[in-house]
Amino acid sequence: MRQTSIYKLISAAAICLLILTDLSNAQQQGAYERGLEELYGDNVTRALDIWYQAYEETGDVDARIGIEYIKTVTEVGLQEYFDQATEVYYRALTDGTGMDSRVVIRREIDRMRPIIGEGIYRQWTNWWSDESDRLGVDMRGFWVQADPTPARLSNERLIEHWQRIAEAQQRFTKNNNTVYNTDDRALVYIRYGEPDRTKSGILTLQSLNIRNWLQNQVNPYSRSERAEMSGEDEHEREFASDIQINRLQDAIYQFHRYPEYEIWFYEGVTAGQAEPLIYVFGTDVNSDEFVMQQGINSFIPERAFNPERERQGDELEFTRAGLTPALMLQLLYYEQLAQVDTYFQERLNSLQEAVLEQGGQAFRSLDMEFRAESVDMLNQRAAKAPVEKSTYSDQIPEIPLNIYQYRFLDEESNPKIMTFIESTAREAFLIDYHRNRGRYDIEESELTNGKDISEIFNYYELKHVIQTYDDSWNIIGTETHNPPLILDRGDNRSRSRTIVEKDHQGRSYQAASAELLNFNPETKAVYETPFNPALRGLGKVQFRQPARLVSHPDSLEMADLILGYQKTEQFTEPFSFIVANDGVIPFEETLVLHFEVYNLEPRDDNFTQFELTYRIHPVDEDGNVLTDQSEFVLTLNFVNEYSRVVEDLEIETAELSPGLYDLRVNVEDVVTGQQKNRTVRFEVVEVE
Repeated sequence: MRQTSIYKLISAAAICLLILTDLSNAQQQGAYERGLEELYGDNVTRALDIWYQAYEETGDVDARIGIEYIKTVTEVGLQEYFDQATEVYYRALTDGTGMDSRVVIRREIDRMRPIIGEGIYRQWTNWWSDESDRLGVDMRGFWVQADPTPARLSNERLIEHWQRIAEAQQRFTKNNNTVYNTDDRALVYIRYGEPDRTKSGILTLQSLNIRNWLQNQVNPYSRSERAEMSGEDEHEREFASDIQINRLQDAIYQFHRYPEYEIWFYEGVTAGQAEPLIYVFGTDVNSDEFVMQQGINSFIPERAFNPERERQGDELEFTRAGLTPALMLQLLYYEQLAQVDTYFQERLNSLQEAVLEQGGQAFRSLDMEFRAESVDMLNQRAAKAPVEKSTYSDQIPEIPLNIYQYRFLDEESNPKIMTFIESTAREAFLIDYHRNRGRYDIEESELTNGKDISEIFNYYELKHVIQTYDDSWNIIGTETHNPPLILDRGDNRSRSRTIVEKDHQGRSYQAASAELLNFNPETKAVYETPFNPALRGLGKVQFRQPARLVSHPDSLEMADLILGYQKTEQFTEPFSFIVANDGVIPFEETLVLHFEVYNLEPRDDNFTQFELTYRIHPVDEDGNVLTDQSEFVLTLNFVNEYSRVVEDLEIETAELSPGLYDLRVNVEDVVTGQQKNRTVRFEVVEVE
């Protein structure tokens, strides 16, 4: 009887849970529809308020609300709502439940396809099919890692993505064959934004001169062959050439479709590549729709490359000298675009040389090989380019930012990690200073006297922020610091440094950022962007912590090596020397090595003993360590009262010539014979 009562209670609880879940889903669905009604009635802010309130409670949500929220905010351009738009979008990805949510998330995967690449797209679609919880977490992680300002609620890269979608839907309307209900230009615009240059028009035949043009182009014999011809041969050549020109002219008109074209050029998208990224759009020769093309050759029908299929009876072959209608159209089209970009000029020159120099020996597949080569050249440029790029990434002055992390154990053998955040905001400050110079009463020479800029201008602020994420990309820890910004030309003082020491929990993902802010309302940034108007410089690094040191009392352990050098009255707290995180040691300065050894086994007299051997090997220009050459080799014996040893070791390196070196350190516990090895690379440089 008691067991039956328990079953009844469990059943009642399950029914209540189902009722509450259905009620929650109904409330979410009702909020979505009420918001749409307000939106259709032009009550945008009221719609946003309804949707945001629906997300205020924790738990499952209707993903349609989060997607519609950010879509509306970016379409209307409500910058004051960017924080909330980012927040509810993340919730939609990770907490959306129900069939409506599944449908909208599947569509969101398709919307993100151009900016994530095919590999991630396939993985996400597989997870969606399997209803895996990893999907929402990974989608959120993609945007968290793309966020240029991780210390702020608003994700400007996410906002920019949706702004691009809104813009594309307004502008690219020649058809609606994409997930955005646009033509194919949106697929590129959403990846890279506005092109640096465009060229559009209609490819023509210039019909008044077409015959003269053909006579200049058609030359089935090389110059040497023509010199050897008799008069009769010359007459036959002219007769054959005339017939060929007539047939080519007819065929060219038959295969030419007067295609509309639009060509986009992106400069500087690919680091280290001088040539622009080129995308070609235009009228498809089969469907007459405006679509993305593989290149200019795509405007030529396939039958123009194989004219013999159309030949009937005993008509003269087009290809007796390797000349086809496709080849003639290639020459015509590239000639019209030769002045647009060097790519088209060089392709035209290449084709003309192949036609004119080969003469009667011209091979039949010249047109198809030229087409394949042209497509391959454009594809190679595209393959080197990043999948996507922010328009605003170059509009906020960059603050060079470096992160250095060192693992160690504290006195209780707890794993710790020390993080150095080093930024150089000098250039970002000077850009802003010169842009707003008329508002300042201080000359630039007064700024390099070693003072902190924030003491000279109280409305400037340099901020370092480091954040830690859990496995679902939720922020679980944030530290904010305001290091000094000094414009001293000395390399050490010109860097703004923050040191953060924390418990080392594991291989957590982290983000560090540096922001230069100017809160003077009378000043302006260089460009208008979705960023905070006070933002004048930005740096960000996304990284993952290394594996932590694991302390076992019976196992020898060693901290990461910290290198530096001695300089009078200068040091990097908490150390007694200048820490050289970048491994750069000034020529003729004494190298300092900070090391820590743990879990040393005591001898019978309760003292511990270990040997430390260090070797310095040169590194060649290719990065190879020349282990057969040693600049320094030394073994030191240490005897201590403790099992934990912390030391700063000075290494005389004044005789080291400028260059790159490998420092290899071996520690051996004399009692147990256990060993630990650490390696660090440094460079000796001459200081001007």
